[in-house]
Amino acid sequence: MTGPGDEKYSREALFHKRLADLRAENEQFPWSISEAPEFEIPKEQSKLFADRSIEDPNLSDDEIERRALLDLTSYNFWTFYKRLNYESRRASRYGRDLSLLLVCIDGLSQVTGRYGLAAENAVVLAAGRVLLGCVRDVDIAGRCRDDTFGVILPETGQTGAEVAAERIRTKMEDSEIVIDGKSFSFTVSVAGIGHTDKNRPVDQLVADAINILKECIADGGNMVIIE
Repeated sequence: MTGPGDEKYSREALFHKRLADLRAENEQFPWSISEAPEFEIPKEQSKLFADRSIEDPNLSDDEIERRALLDLTSYNFWTFYKRLNYESRRASRYGRDLSLLLVCIDGLSQVTGRYGLAAENAVVLAAGRVLLGCVRDVDIAGRCRDDTFGVILPETGQTGAEVAAERIRTKMEDSEIVIDGKSFSFTVSVAGIGHTDKNRPVDQLVADAINILKECIADGGNMVIIE
């Protein structure tokens, strides 16, 4: 177990503080934490960096970090997957719960077909903002594909995952955006694994969550299924 004087612990505490500060500055997150979780994080994984080669090789480190943490309109599944790998190993090592949510915007392709790409971007941006307002500062959110976000919930079992998922679904349903002068709402399907065990590889964890998400979509969307 690490302690407050440990260099790696301090780096982890700094990471969570910067994440909370960034979200607070952008009015995307209403809460803060009193202390950082006590676990090590390797130096090369102490920040969530977007892919510089994809974003822009001339961007500063601060801007790259900002995009990885806050700009959910450009997805970076590889960064999210690496973080999920780390959190899964940590949970297994210390015998802690860990949950994964996938949040899919219902009918995004229909929005694009009817209103165009600008409308799609508006929906995705609105969904990203709502999502960041729903999660804790110790959770990790990222965009996994064009219509789907992922949320890693450390120290969270099935009951906590169900509460978080329903909060996300409800907040999305209550939100509205304006496109071409018309106001309309959108919904999401939220699926996931309510806890993990050390015998389930990360790729299987993701595959299982995707299968649950497909079930949500097949049943009409705007629902939560956590297993």
